[in-house]
Amino acid sequence: MLHKCTVAGVDDSPEGVRSAKVAWAIAQAAGVECCLVHAAREYWATSGGTDIPIDVGAMNQAVLQIAQERLTEALGPTIPPEAVSHLEVRLGRAAVLIREVVTERGAGLVVLGAKHHPAVTRWIGGSTVHNVVRTSKVPVLVSCMEDAHVRRVLAAVDVSYAAATTVAEAIDFAGLWGAELRIVHVVEPLPLIAALPIAMDQEAYYRLSEEQFTGAVSRLTEGTDASLVVRRGAADQCVSEEVEQWNADVLVVGSHGKGWVDRLLVGSTTERLLNHLPTSTLVVPVSAPQDSR
Repeated sequence: MLHKCTVAGVDDSPEGVRSAKVAWAIAQAAGVECCLVHAAREYWATSGGTDIPIDVGAMNQAVLQIAQERLTEALGPTIPPEAVSHLEVRLGRAAVLIREVVTERGAGLVVLGAKHHPAVTRWIGGSTVHNVVRTSKVPVLVSCMEDAHVRRVLAAVDVSYAAATTVAEAIDFAGLWGAELRIVHVVEPLPLIAALPIAMDQEAYYRLSEEQFTGAVSRLTEGTDASLVVRRGAADQCVSEEVEQWNADVLVVGSHGKGWVDRLLVGSTTERLLNHLPTSTLVVPVSAPQDSR
């Protein structure tokens, strides 16, 4: 992730400007290129119908020029001229453009500024953050930091195939800043199923889950100073509480690659955390292992 180009989606909002600042700081610390990207809406998408002949190409060029000037002015006081010189303004939708640039540059990280929208807007119309996270093949940092001063990194993992990749990215990110790293695992209560002939021992289930987590993650964090924490309850609530109590600067979570419809209908822990956004959150995409049969 940190050894490749960093791409930041930016606009002239405070969140967009902060994302550029954070992305530039990460790229500088990692010694990689930083590409700032802005998607401008095409003229036809913003104009009403008219019978007057219009040179759409010329109007779109004007749109690009105005956007470039506005962003240069907004970013100038925050990041150095060298960073602003890497700004790319293109026509299109932000999420699509970011994916294109990630592919073109072989990027390893996307940085986006956090903006809070109503849940209905995110589910029906979508937001750039949610659309990028749902489809990105590289980690996405949803940043609400004023700057890239990272002291504590918290990674939330389960005991699935996603744990190894999530922990590895968390170790790299914490190492970039010399930050403390904590790994938290939440054991959710067993569902009550009346049809089962034998009642499950909830306490025994908790102990077994904790043992499995400690054994698996201890191997993944060998050679590091990472601490391990196990909590009991609803995953998103417990993770948010751990973020607050430990004062984490960045939360690292894995995205299991569920289908878009699955997330739309039932949600996932990662998306619920993004909706609440307890702190800057690094979402790591994890593909399911291939069936060897």
